[in-house]
Amino acid sequence: MAEIDMPGDEVERLGALLRRVMDIIDTRPSGFDAAAVGPPLARSGGNFDKKWGDGRTQVKRNSKDLRDACEAIVKAFADADTQLAESLDGDDGSNGAK
Repeated sequence: MAEIDMPGDEVERLGALLRRVMDIIDTRPSGFDAAAVGPPLARSGGNFDKKWGDGRTQVKRNSKDLRDACEAIVKAFADADTQLAESLDGDDGSNGAK
């Protein structure tokens, strides 16, 4: 039987980090005010914020997809591990025999 080494903790951590990216990616809700920075950065900051809108949407969408995939991977391996353990314990009525 082959051994599969799945870094579950790392995949779970990646999902949490992606969740964090999604939480902080919006500059406006975080309180960013381009005018508060003062000249000459105010105009550049405002322009960046306006142009970043499309990129922000794409990054959030991709981050959500990756986060969902991380959660699905961790769940699938946990479910497979549980099912394998149950089959070895004989919980399926076969006592581990085929």
